[in-house]
Amino acid sequence: MFRKLAVLIFIILLGNAGVAFTDDSHSWDALKGRLVADGFNREYVDTVFSASSLEYDSAMMARKMRALLKRRFEPPAKKVAREKEFDERYIGPIMLAGGYSYLREHYGLLQEIDKQYGVAPSVLVALLLVETKLGFTLGEAPAFNNLANMAASPDPLKFFNELGYERLEEKDMVWLKKRTQKKADWAYKELSALLKFSSENSMVPTEIPGSPYGAFGICQFMPSTAVHYAVDGDGDGVIDLFTRDDALFSMASFLKRHGWKNSLSKKKKLKVIYRYNHSMVYARTIYEVARNLEKIRSTFGPD
Repeated sequence: MFRKLAVLIFIILLGNAGVAFTDDSHSWDALKGRLVADGFNREYVDTVFSASSLEYDSAMMARKMRALLKRRFEPPAKKVAREKEFDERYIGPIMLAGGYSYLREHYGLLQEIDKQYGVAPSVLVALLLVETKLGFTLGEAPAFNNLANMAASPDPLKFFNELGYERLEEKDMVWLKKRTQKKADWAYKELSALLKFSSENSMVPTEIPGSPYGAFGICQFMPSTAVHYAVDGDGDGVIDLFTRDDALFSMASFLKRHGWKNSLSKKKKLKVIYRYNHSMVYARTIYEVARNLEKIRSTFGPD
């Protein structure tokens, strides 16, 4: 049902916002056909991909594969050194002062969320601090563009010259082809979720700013995460993860549904936080920021 409504909603919202109804590249054809085959309305798909801001650029996938190749060839000792305990940038006085100020300002709302979901205020503020500097760094490129470009680039030969390697051994090429296809399939899943989420919440999908890999909102949810865990925190009938209440409630919803309880041991808390971002350095950083914020709060309030 949402796909039928999405066509009308999208066209009305878009108005004259820089859309040229021509497809200037065949690079999108396979991707568009896949979306239609999976049930999205053809008119809606054509409208989305007609946005003037959308241009095919294989550099999106090249950037990701270049980083993965670099790690593949990294010496074991360097890999161990990279896995530090936690990111100390977020434990410094300036970052913690900003986090504590935010916690104080919104403590009533954070307590309300804690009562409903059982997630302490310090944990939500720690996540918000690390993810988007409390909502000040949201990403510049449209999330849709980034995901569409990755989904449309399953063949590494499209961008091999951009990787910085004159040649690779056969085993490395086999690995590269498999990883590129896997990442393209992942991007397609997230792209589909972004279309679903945006249509259900009256958003123009091509105008949602996001990270280089498609996370968006104050809470930096991936689209599939938003579809499954985002909630309408302020009760206005739509979910807008660029608003404070919806983002905070949605973060708490995610943690609770992954087993979070404030009484958990450190080890179990880290396992839940890891589900938010699959990095143990990240999980330990969130834990340390929350622990420090709680120490400050217990000393200076609010109670």
